[in-house]
Amino acid sequence: MDRKTFIRNTGCACVGLMAGSAVVSLLQGCAAIPVCKAVVEEGKICVPLSEWPAEEHTRIVRAPQLEYDLLVVRKADGSYRALEMKCTHADNRLSANPKGLVCTLHGSTFGLEGEVTNGPAIAPLKTFPVYQEQNNLYIQVKS
Repeated sequence: MDRKTFIRNTGCACVGLMAGSAVVSLLQGCAAIPVCKAVVEEGKICVPLSEWPAEEHTRIVRAPQLEYDLLVVRKADGSYRALEMKCTHADNRLSANPKGLVCTLHGSTFGLEGEVTNGPAIAPLKTFPVYQEQNNLYIQVKS
């Protein structure tokens, strides 16, 4: 093999490896978050913790009575946070991944605490009180 062929083949292999690792990184950030179907009863949603594996830190909760889904986050200290998946900039539905939420309309991004990490949105996401009782998680959606 001559020098020119060797350099070209080696360069193509390096580019292929870099592209492959970039794709893997993107796919990890876009991993699907499980959806839990629920109903609102007496102003709250009940999520059985038995349906939430210990290794998962996020779960989408969908209730037909709510216009927008909720992203429930299990924090490192064992507490929970429920975020409305509605962009505060243009009321668009948000997409969630294990690292945060994204508005596909104008590109706003939010962290798992509901804070804005990239505009044009300036207001944080709406949150709902969450409490644990026995083996259930309750999200207070109406007072």
